[in-house]
Amino acid sequence: MDQLAKTIDWLYSLEARGEIYKLERMEAALEAIGNPHRKLRAVHIAGTKGKGSVAAMLDSCLRAAGYRTGLYTKPHLVNLAERTRISGAEIPAGLMLDYIERLRAIYDRAGLALTFFEFTVAMMFLYFAEENVDIAIVETGLGGRLDSTNVVTPILSVITPIGFDHMEYLGYTIAAIAGEKGGIIKHDVPVVIGARDAEARLTLTSIAAQRRSAARLIDRDYSYTSHAPAHRLDYHGLGLDLRDLELGLAGPFQHENAAIAVATLEALRAQGWRIDENAIRTGLRDIYWPGRFDIVSQRPLVILDCAHNEMSIAALLETMSVELGPAVKPRLIFGCQSAKEWTRMVAMLGPRVRDVTLTRAKPKLPLEPEELAAPFKAYCPARVERDPMRAIERVVSELAPADVALVTGSVYLIGEVYPYFLAREGRSGLFPEAGV
Repeated sequence: MDQLAKTIDWLYSLEARGEIYKLERMEAALEAIGNPHRKLRAVHIAGTKGKGSVAAMLDSCLRAAGYRTGLYTKPHLVNLAERTRISGAEIPAGLMLDYIERLRAIYDRAGLALTFFEFTVAMMFLYFAEENVDIAIVETGLGGRLDSTNVVTPILSVITPIGFDHMEYLGYTIAAIAGEKGGIIKHDVPVVIGARDAEARLTLTSIAAQRRSAARLIDRDYSYTSHAPAHRLDYHGLGLDLRDLELGLAGPFQHENAAIAVATLEALRAQGWRIDENAIRTGLRDIYWPGRFDIVSQRPLVILDCAHNEMSIAALLETMSVELGPAVKPRLIFGCQSAKEWTRMVAMLGPRVRDVTLTRAKPKLPLEPEELAAPFKAYCPARVERDPMRAIERVVSELAPADVALVTGSVYLIGEVYPYFLAREGRSGLFPEAGV
C-alpha cells in the first residue's frame, strides 16, 4: 500500500470517533494552524435541499466572472479530493497527502483528537487560505448552528429550502430544523433565504432580524419563472431582471436553486463584486454537478440521482415526469441509510417504477436491503443484490436499448456505482485534478 492510501485510510479511521457538535473544538483546531478561516471571504450555505447545487452554481458563475474560487461540498461521490476544489479542480492527491500529514503532526502534538469531518474542514480552510482564493463557497455538513464550518464569519449567508431530514439531530418540527439551519446567520451579515415553508420563513426571518442581518427572501425580494420542460428560467430580483437563463442541470427544482444562486450573486454585486450578466448566463449554462438527475448512459438510459430524503425524492419524481414523461417506469436500483424516512421514500418510489433491485449503500449506517423487500413488493417486483457494483452490472446487462434505469436513495450509493460508468469512459475521477 502506498503512502497516500495509508494516509487516507488513517483519515477515514477517524470516522470511528463519530460526530461531535462542539464549535470550541473546531476553534481550537484552527487556532493551532493560525486561524486560516479568518483570512477568507466566504459564502456560507445551509439548508435541507439544494445547498450543494446552489454552491456549485455560485462557483461556476464566479469563475465565469474571473474569480479564483474555493468550493467545499460534502459528501464526495468518488474521491475525497472532490470536497475541496479551487477553480473547479480537485486538490492534487500529493498536496492533499502533505496537508493531511502536516495537520496530523500538529494535532497529535496538541493532543487534539479531531473527528473526520473536523479534520477535513480544517484542511479546507488552510488550503483555501494558503492558496489565496478570491472567495470561498462553503457548504455546511449537517444542520448549521453546531456544524464545524460555522466557525467562519462569512460575507454572506444562504439558506436553501428546509424540510425533514436528520431529525434525530435537528429536531422534529420545521421550526426546529430551520432554527438549526439559521444558526449560520451572523450579526450584520446579509442572508439570502430560499425557504418557502411558512414556519421556516418565520423562524429564519426572526433570526435575521435579531442579528440585524439584511434578508433577501424568495417570493418577496426575488422570484423566478420556470420554462420547464425546457432547461430555462426567468429571474426577477431587486436589481436584476434576467430573461431566458439557460441551465446546464435537468429538473424544475434546479430552477429554484438557480434563482437562489442568482439572488446570492445579486447580493454579492451589492457588496461590490464584479459579476456581470454574461458571467451569470455562462456559469449557469456551463455548470457541471454530477449525481443530480445525471444521465450516465443514453441507450439504454441510466440516471444516477443522489436523492436521499423525502424532499429530494419528490423533486426527482417531478423531474422524471417532466424529462421522460409521466408514463415512464424505470427499473430502480435502491439503497439507503437506516436513519432515513425510508418507508416514505418506498411509498413515493414504488408506484413509479417497473421493478426494484435492492442493494446496500455501505458507508455510515446502511439499511439492510432485505428490510426493504416486503415494503417495495406492495408496489412492484423486488429482489436483493447486496453488492452495489454487482447490482448495477446485473441491471445494466438486462436492459433493452429503450429501457430506463434509475439509481437513487443515497449519496453513498451513487458514489459506489459511479466508478462503473467512469471506467467505461476511461476516467478515474469526476473532476480534473489541479495542476501542481
